[in-house]
Amino acid sequence: MDDFKIGETVRITGRTMTGSVGTVVHLDEKRGKYLVRISDVLQNYFTAEELEVFSS
Repeated sequence: MDDFKIGETVRITGRTMTGSVGTVVHLDEKRGKYLVRISDVLQNYFTAEELEVFSS
């Protein structure tokens, strides 16, 4: 699980929330997923394949 680091800004490319931009806030190594916070009240887990580094 070295694809993304906590604090890194990512864009979601998977089927759920496609195009949204958020921040990696947790790595769940047991499940192989990253918790991405999109807003103050919205966050979800994604695999590395569902994310890409966001650059503006």
